[in-house]
Amino acid sequence: MRKTWLVFWTVFVVVLSGFFYLFWDFWKDTAMSDGERAKAAFTAYTTKWGEQEFSGMYEQLSLHTKKTISKEEFVSRYQNIYGGIEAKAIAVEPMYNGDVTSGEDGQINFHYRLTMETFVEPISFTGKAMLVKETQNDLEDWYIHWNPSFIFPEMKEGDKVRASTVYPRRGEITDRAGRPLATERVVVDIGIHPGEWGQTSQAGKMEVSKLLQMPLDDLTSKVQATTSKSAKFIRIATLPQDDARIQRLEKIEGLKLHKKQVRYYPYQDATAHLVGYVGAINQEEYEKRKDQGYKTSDVIGKSGLEQIFEEQLRGSAGGRIVITDADGTEKKTVAERFAKHGQPLALTIDAEVQKMIYQELKNEAGTAAAISPKTGEIMALVNSPSFDPNAFVLGMSATEWKQINENPQKPLLNRFARGFAPGSTFKPITATIGLASGAITPADSIHVRGLHWQKDASWGGYEVTRVSDYGGPVNLEKALVYSDNIYFAKAALSMGEEQFVKKSELFGFHEALPIPYPLEKSKLYNDGFKNEIQLADSGYGQGEVTMTPLHLALVYSAFANDGNIVYPSLLQGDKKDGYWKTNVIPADVVGTVKQHLIQVMEDQRGTGRGARVPGIRMAGKTGTAELKQKKGELGVENGWYAVFNVDDPRLLVTMMIEDVRGRGGSHVLDARIKRIFTKVLKE
Repeated sequence: MRKTWLVFWTVFVVVLSGFFYLFWDFWKDTAMSDGERAKAAFTAYTTKWGEQEFSGMYEQLSLHTKKTISKEEFVSRYQNIYGGIEAKAIAVEPMYNGDVTSGEDGQINFHYRLTMETFVEPISFTGKAMLVKETQNDLEDWYIHWNPSFIFPEMKEGDKVRASTVYPRRGEITDRAGRPLATERVVVDIGIHPGEWGQTSQAGKMEVSKLLQMPLDDLTSKVQATTSKSAKFIRIATLPQDDARIQRLEKIEGLKLHKKQVRYYPYQDATAHLVGYVGAINQEEYEKRKDQGYKTSDVIGKSGLEQIFEEQLRGSAGGRIVITDADGTEKKTVAERFAKHGQPLALTIDAEVQKMIYQELKNEAGTAAAISPKTGEIMALVNSPSFDPNAFVLGMSATEWKQINENPQKPLLNRFARGFAPGSTFKPITATIGLASGAITPADSIHVRGLHWQKDASWGGYEVTRVSDYGGPVNLEKALVYSDNIYFAKAALSMGEEQFVKKSELFGFHEALPIPYPLEKSKLYNDGFKNEIQLADSGYGQGEVTMTPLHLALVYSAFANDGNIVYPSLLQGDKKDGYWKTNVIPADVVGTVKQHLIQVMEDQRGTGRGARVPGIRMAGKTGTAELKQKKGELGVENGWYAVFNVDDPRLLVTMMIEDVRGRGGSHVLDARIKRIFTKVLKE
């Protein structure tokens, strides 16, 4: 009996559980109303929308929608539009208000709010979605009845979205008189139409090859390398708008010509290293700047002031997102931001002085700086040899790049930004330190016979060498006029290392010059003084002493400003009151040394006599710096000049030309300096 009851209750529990399960399943299905299921479907859809899962979105579209647009078309449309407007941070928020019930037509409508960032500005709008209940793939659910208004509310079937960047004008770089150093001009892109090139006659192709100086095989290779079947323009060259070859090229079948504006450098190679140039942004530059709004199609400053002042010159791009009809007629502006043009950069440089000095240096390896010795305004920073920066903008051939890159004179090297041994142009610094410290006096003389001298046997085989033995005692004036190395070597030893270093550093050695252009720091040594020989050599501008031409010019400005060094300025409006270095040289010492520098230029035996200009009183110093790789060999000689006009000082020039050995040393510069001062101050 007990066993019968046990079986009964077991069966009862099983049956009851079955009824409970069936009831739960029925209750569960009926508990989630149509409204709740529609909400769930739309929430899933908006989530995929925000994550740009366009394939998943398509699967939730109604059967009617799927008949009007294929999955490939749907996905491609969203990708193209969102990619074109650079959509990101997309958020689609369903707007549910209370219970949801279907209408008489069995459909349910939901509103939503979409926000996203674009390349123009953030966009936000509300829209309405219609959901229909139907069965797809044996699954009954709510599906979205899609139309183009989901992309933008104003869109209708057949409409398109057009996104365009409005590029800013890059700020001009001008000289002190407003002459453009970097501006814009119209050029013409020469391109091949692949579909028509095959029909071009052999004579036409040969003419293109000859006019553009491009091998015919290279032209053919460019066409064959194009994999895009839709390509209609393969750029092969860019020419200035006024190039005479354009008239002949535009008549050749298979070529297309497109005009465009590009950066232009009117002074070409004369200002190349100072102004720099722009070029297409590379991948590394893009990765660093993409968060600043840069695009892979942008140009960017590559060198010089173009690179240093990129942010100021570039400005910021604008853009437009518009809806057009099928014919391209604009219907609605969705978003618009005006371009902010770049700010101009006005320099203290005098472009004509820059050009003149460059012409004097042309065909030599050298550098020069010119300043106004009273105001500190930089009038010229010149480098030679140079290159035409417009070639980088228009596109340089492999042959042209090879010629520049392999030129032994290194035209890409910016010499005015580097330090060089100043040679004897450093001697006035040693003179002022010696006089100020009392280590020497104007009357002190050295009595050394011959061309060589050493302190004692501890120097081994090393000797200080001078150019000439003048057959008598040499005082400070003669030492400067004749440029006597032995005198200044002994003077440096007399003042000692500590005094020499301490006083020399007052002139700005081992400091960055206060201008917005990266120049090497001038230095007295690399890692301290190793011995007395180095100290002695430093006294006449050798050893490890290096100076940039601009720093040397600034130091010489002290002789025109009662011992004060002017504050340099490269940008107009950047002139600072006062001096960069004050009381560097005592007033009485300034007068003494300046008078000797005048004699360097006027004395019949003075080393600068070849550069003097009749009617202009000049003060300056020449120099020849020898660069040896090892002891006992003849090194390369660089010739120097540092000179200014004494009465109403308006021009101070420092110039260096490399490899003057056997050509007269610093006298290679005589005629050049003379012409510069004549043209600037007299003509």
